[in-house]
Amino acid sequence: MKLLSICEPTQYGSPSSEIPIFYQRLALDPRVEFYHMPTSLVFAEQLPKVQVKSVEEKLTYEEFLVLSNAAEDWIDLENIDLVFCRTLKPFPTGYLDQLATWEKFTRFANCPSQKKEQIKPDFLFKVAKEYIPEALITNEWTQALEFFEQFQIVVAKQANSCGGRGVFKIWYQNGVFQVDNFLKGTRAFTQFSEVMSYLQEGQITPIQFFRYLRRTDAGDKRIVVVGGEIYGAYLRRSKSGHWINNVGFDGECTLADITKEEVEAIEHTVGHYQTMGLHTLGYDFLLDDDGTWIISEINAGNIGGFARLEFLTGQPIMDRLVCWLIEYAQRSPGN
Repeated sequence: MKLLSICEPTQYGSPSSEIPIFYQRLALDPRVEFYHMPTSLVFAEQLPKVQVKSVEEKLTYEEFLVLSNAAEDWIDLENIDLVFCRTLKPFPTGYLDQLATWEKFTRFANCPSQKKEQIKPDFLFKVAKEYIPEALITNEWTQALEFFEQFQIVVAKQANSCGGRGVFKIWYQNGVFQVDNFLKGTRAFTQFSEVMSYLQEGQITPIQFFRYLRRTDAGDKRIVVVGGEIYGAYLRRSKSGHWINNVGFDGECTLADITKEEVEAIEHTVGHYQTMGLHTLGYDFLLDDDGTWIISEINAGNIGGFARLEFLTGQPIMDRLVCWLIEYAQRSPGN
């Protein structure tokens, strides 16, 4: 199988990160002819040809970091069996639109034209309304204020972000609105309209608001799903007790069980993604006040968790993923 992966290696600051390990495994796999394209070169294609770097044999982390510098070969997209985009959000402007033009030449593990639909702020609400906390999608500060007054503590999320970077906790204390983000710290605002302006900086889509789940100290559970099959689950918990449990902050990971409620939520939502050609999914669950694990996010595309699950279980999770990629690439069109 000829597989093309797209990412910017310098965004991965640790050799134990998901993508460096993914690249190292594929470089050594005799079943795969593996190619790399830096994200920036998505905009430099001459369809149906694209500029790539062939990745062969043993790949050190240091070599991984400079792969993009050597992307000087051209290959015809019609000769690529599968494209697996591993670019981190926020996506560059026009990135998914550009990739969508490739769909007439090759197959994607996660269809970029449908990924555009999935990252819209109201998509999760439409697909998984029964399995998520109460939510509001709006760009109107008055509507957001009414939602805040109903629940007193809320979480706001920006659509085109990952790793908790675009997630904010909002509450009222000492006569001001407090807004906390793990990168930006806590900011105080006297008016909710100011809160909304802060959340909308650099955003062109409405903001998602959710009822805050007060048991975040129980952790954030990631369940990895590929092609409708559950690969496993692990729990991320902040070592400092912060309300954000992402590994990119200070979360540490332990293997986790999967509840029947989680299986039900996955079974009732995964089909929406599969029919759209979105096949690698990361379901994130948080513990609700009544002790039920409910969906906080469904990530589609460049999800992490394969290498983490392999480390925690001792099972060949990465090989299982590669086997699925090979099998999917061989399916007849439309399947």
